[in-house]
Amino acid sequence: MSFVPTLCVGCWRVQLASLAEARDARLTCKACDAPCRIAPGRSYSAAEQEGFMELSGIVAEARLTPREARGYGGEAERALWSSIYVPLLERLSVRMPGLLPHQIAAGKNTVAQRSIVTTLKTVCDALATAPTGSAQYPIAALATRARATRQ
Repeated sequence: MSFVPTLCVGCWRVQLASLAEARDARLTCKACDAPCRIAPGRSYSAAEQEGFMELSGIVAEARLTPREARGYGGEAERALWSSIYVPLLERLSVRMPGLLPHQIAAGKNTVAQRSIVTTLKTVCDALATAPTGSAQYPIAALATRARATRQ
């Protein structure tokens, strides 16, 4: 069974939903029951679901802003392109201390490092699509007075 990343519009948690749930449009958050929307990212298998949810929880605890998430997603993309993961994982472990056990467990295993960075990229890319605080309010301008024309 395949799972796709979703973003809750209530608590802004990233989680996985089965393709069946996505097709039936029954996407609700497991934490707050708010509606969820499908987020960008690859699909995951049932075996990857537990690891994804653990990393997503670590990111949620860090309370990243959409701007931070966008930046970390870009850094993750560059790390995936270059196949150099350790500097990024070290930097992210400072911001998100819950990542430290994952970084230590991965050790020098580049496949494990790549898996962590790929999942973090998916989570950060999803969070980056969340509206910012100012995007929730319509832009309204005060009516201006007609200017006096010079003669």
